Amino acid sequence: MKIIEFLQNSRCEEIEVFCQNRFRDNLIFFQQANFTIFEALQKPSREYQLYIGKEGINVINLQNNTLLYPLENGRSTMLTIHENLAFDPPINDKWNRVCGNKMSMMNENFPYSSLWVNEILNFTLNSGGVEHYHLPSNFLPNLSLFGLGGGIFLQILIEKYQTINNFFIFEESLDLFRIACFFVDFASLFSKVERKGGYIFIESIMQRNYALNFFASRRISTAIIRFELVMYQTPITQSARALVYELHSQSLRGWGTYEDEIRGICNKRSFSLNPMLIEPKRVNAPICVVATGPSLDFLLPFIKKNQEKMIIFSCGTALKPLLKAGIKPDFQIEIERHNYLDGVLREAPLGDIPLLCASVLDKKAKELAKEIYMFERDGSSAANLNAPKFKVKFTAPLVGNAGAALASYLGSDVILCGLDCGYKKGVKKHAANSYYGEEDKKIPEDAYRVDGNFSNDIYSDALYSLSRTSLEETFKVLKPFTILNLNDGAYIKGAIPTHFEDFELKSIDKKEAILQLKSLFKDPQKEQFYTKDTQKYLFEVMVFKNKISDLFKMEVHSKIDLFSKVDAIYDEISATEAKNAFIGILFGGSLSHFLYALALASIHLPYDDMQNFWQKAGELYREGMEKMVENLREILLK
Repeated sequence: MKIIEFLQNSRCEEIEVFCQNRFRDNLIFFQQANFTIFEALQKPSREYQLYIGKEGINVINLQNNTLLYPLENGRSTMLTIHENLAFDPPINDKWNRVCGNKMSMMNENFPYSSLWVNEILNFTLNSGGVEHYHLPSNFLPNLSLFGLGGGIFLQILIEKYQTINNFFIFEESLDLFRIACFFVDFASLFSKVERKGGYIFIESIMQRNYALNFFASRRISTAIIRFELVMYQTPITQSARALVYELHSQSLRGWGTYEDEIRGICNKRSFSLNPMLIEPKRVNAPICVVATGPSLDFLLPFIKKNQEKMIIFSCGTALKPLLKAGIKPDFQIEIERHNYLDGVLREAPLGDIPLLCASVLDKKAKELAKEIYMFERDGSSAANLNAPKFKVKFTAPLVGNAGAALASYLGSDVILCGLDCGYKKGVKKHAANSYYGEEDKKIPEDAYRVDGNFSNDIYSDALYSLSRTSLEETFKVLKPFTILNLNDGAYIKGAIPTHFEDFELKSIDKKEAILQLKSLFKDPQKEQFYTKDTQKYLFEVMVFKNKISDLFKMEVHSKIDLFSKVDAIYDEISATEAKNAFIGILFGGSLSHFLYALALASIHLPYDDMQNFWQKAGELYREGMEKMVENLREILLK
């Protein structure tokens, strides 16, 4: 018998026996699956308790002796509410539908990636694709539940759906989660998810890195669409929901493409790599990292006054405002592969300022520098080519991140100026006199409020959120002695919010510190910095190509199968990147775009038979990969 029928038609004594048995079964399950939850469930109730009586099933608030669910005509509304919540989440207006990026064609700048993405989208359009999405009646791709309220609706969903691709549960009250354990068959719930794709967070058990792992390890399937239910509008639940929204937004960015990566490889191979940062060591001087956020406008006097007491790293477009203010930075930091960067540096102008840049920088930009120092930027395929002994971590997604990472490796202390990592209400997006010219002060529609460094009207989006998260990880791992955040932007964990009037810098021997810093950059050939021969990658590329090809040969009959196989292929890409970052990063971005297009396009087909669709995907994979490998071979054998 279905749970809702049982609870509606059974006597109190029968329901009590059912709940005791279900709770016992869940204890046995969590004892094996999650011992932390197992232990927590055995604590006595403090806030809420299950009520089973003549009015029906309800939840008692022990603090004020009230019922969580109202009574109507003397009967509890709990069962009715849960039954309504469980009705068809894809169309139920009590559920939010949080979608990823819409389907879009790639342009001519992506001749290889577009062969995959554009062709599968065209195939979908020619195969009866429709604008609205179409999910099988026995499949839910992704659930985000903020509060269970007793969990009966979740058990109804478990009984109705064959597969729930993955789920995320946050319950702020241990007592309310314990009550859910009287009704929800958690062993059955976890048996319906793919690849252990279920996460449960209770009270303080929730941690950002676990939530991040939920999205990172299921980057494709979680990005398509989430069905979100918010049971209670409380500050704690809203905070958890905001974190999930932020992490979901982050997961949609930074995938990269084969074309971007190959441009970086060509840029690296077109210019002598001498001198290269061989091994980082701290110099006895603070480093001021300057980006072009709006806070830079009021920090320029501080930088000018203290320029002899700190090494100044100008990051990207911060150079022009600094020069306009009469400040000549000690190094200009650049990391991008763009072919127009030389024009930006000419306009600033770079002049005789030393260029401290990633190896992937465009050749024309490198040739502008009268003095150049290079580093390998982790996270790019080019940086991993030939397996260097050292790569600078935490350099993405913005050039300010690279500046902060370099400063954290090389400086005694770090001072952040213009790294706002957010938008402030009523303020433009960049500093005055910057490359960006006149800007409006409108906050983007997809931005959300975050904790401010000084103010409470700071907003972020996926890009700034990624940048802030990367900065926090930088400081946590690299541990500069002191990190001061002087910006009126987002709060950055690990950096001390500091007004520039509230401290003074001591005098340093700046000339000597700069000489020491420059001495860390040496001839990589003499230092035997690169440890692998380029041509060896060609064999490994073929192994990877064939592995993915075999996965595309797996049988796929339904959308449930397709989502499962898409995640399996992404797993293989991630595993390859962990073992061989050159190959994993080089092909992983474009493949991720392809997998995303496959999963997204599939739910716009008004039928569930995916055999022809998957067969076409396999054909496109083999065709596109052949062309990529041929292009790579030509480049590496030059």
